[in-house]
Amino acid sequence: MRVGVETCEKEIYQVAEILNSNLGKEIELEDLLLQALMKNVYSSDIIFLLLQNLEEMGFIKGKRGSLIVKEEIGSEVLKDISKNIWEKISKSKKLFVTPLEVAKFFQCPRRLFLEKIILAKQYKEEVGKTWDGEAVHYSVNIFIKNLAKMQVEQLMEEAAKRALKKFNKKVTISQEEIVDFLERFYELIKKEGFTHILIEKKFESFKAGLTGTPDIVGIKKSEIIPIDIKLGKISEMGVKEEHLLQSIGESILVEEFFRKKVNFSYLIYFTSKSLVKVKITNEMKKKFLYYKRGIERMCKMGKIPSKGKLPNLEKRVCLGCHVRPSCENIEMVKRIE
Repeated sequence: MRVGVETCEKEIYQVAEILNSNLGKEIELEDLLLQALMKNVYSSDIIFLLLQNLEEMGFIKGKRGSLIVKEEIGSEVLKDISKNIWEKISKSKKLFVTPLEVAKFFQCPRRLFLEKIILAKQYKEEVGKTWDGEAVHYSVNIFIKNLAKMQVEQLMEEAAKRALKKFNKKVTISQEEIVDFLERFYELIKKEGFTHILIEKKFESFKAGLTGTPDIVGIKKSEIIPIDIKLGKISEMGVKEEHLLQSIGESILVEEFFRKKVNFSYLIYFTSKSLVKVKITNEMKKKFLYYKRGIERMCKMGKIPSKGKLPNLEKRVCLGCHVRPSCENIEMVKRIE
């Protein structure tokens, strides 16, 4: 959570490097966006502001869905453009939040307030679910980044071993469970036929006031699909609302970056070995943005919000809350006569 945009000079130079490498050539906008993202350029808003400046100066010529680089872009030009773009975007006082923060706000406004505004001390368990989740995500990261370098079965074993070694004595899951998960994950990405699989890439939308890092983004010619990995399992009541909200927010981020509609996302559950395909609708987006505005209202009020009102809040949220001691102190003080 933060107010305003971050500096973007480095990202502007990264995009210019891609353009200069295509001097005299036509480049598809979607290819440019993908190459920029691979270089950790997190916002297409920056890219399009740069392209607008370059076209006005005659360095590029835009076409429908593509552009032609007419002249090499020098460092002095980029310096001036960077200054102009920064002067424009630095005026923003918009609150930027992550999809995960919106999901946490839905669960319990006070929890988010204590974590992100008060910066209350967080108490994490020494062994258990927190670290199990870290290990699963770490193994997937290793697996995807090395998929073209090693034999698949060997890579699964290696990724699981390295994850357990990194989080030694903190996890409760086994190597066999991680390998089993990676096998099912590999079947999914094979079935989808992704041309690119991006792992933990940051996205940011100036328009939406969102920033975040989806676990995975799978790209193929007809679809762009955000994928979120959850340690737990689906309850008898179905997918938790907070999981849906996070998935929707990440879909908005991906959609805003590529300027291309995201039709659905995936939620993968480690414990229950479940895969959920989430259809992204306008109503779901409106609901997500409603809770995002709730965070903005909470920040403007400047006072400690109440606890969440979810059914079974104690079991569902409080038991695993990292700022529970601070919250309990607040409740204690409220009882003073």
